[in-house]
Amino acid sequence: MKTHHKFTTVLAITCLGLLFNISVKAETGTTVAHQHHHDEHAVSSLQLNQGKKWSTDAPLREGMQSINKAAMEATTAFHHDALTKSDAEKLAQHINNTVNYLVANCKLEPQADAVLHVLIGDLLSAADTLSNQPLSSQGLPRIINTLQLYPKYFEHKDWNSIAHD
Repeated sequence: MKTHHKFTTVLAITCLGLLFNISVKAETGTTVAHQHHHDEHAVSSLQLNQGKKWSTDAPLREGMQSINKAAMEATTAFHHDALTKSDAEKLAQHINNTVNYLVANCKLEPQADAVLHVLIGDLLSAADTLSNQPLSSQGLPRIINTLQLYPKYFEHKDWNSIAHD
């Protein structure tokens, strides 16, 4: 099971790398990876849409809120040094599964999609750390930080910001 989780994480990170760096087109004219056009619009940092937040779609809002809720539920245990390896692995798996859902279902304009991939790349990396080191500052705190950045760059009505001291 642990090997499967690592394989899934490596596969997801590899796919994200492909999304950032390859503009290979299938015969239909769409990109191979989740049918977004990642060519000259790719970005490697967070940026606004000409000073405004990027638009979102229902799958993105649903997925990010799901990750947010799961992370919120883990914060108390983390702050009390009581986040178990099992709970950390479950949260990491939830993040991985949700990112897979986002990649398969989220349909954003290319530049917004590229900005989103900066955030989900950070979520995946932090989730991997979390599953291996539940109390690491590079695990759940980094996930929380990413979730706090998300509504600064994306329009998400009724976003329930995670409370973090």
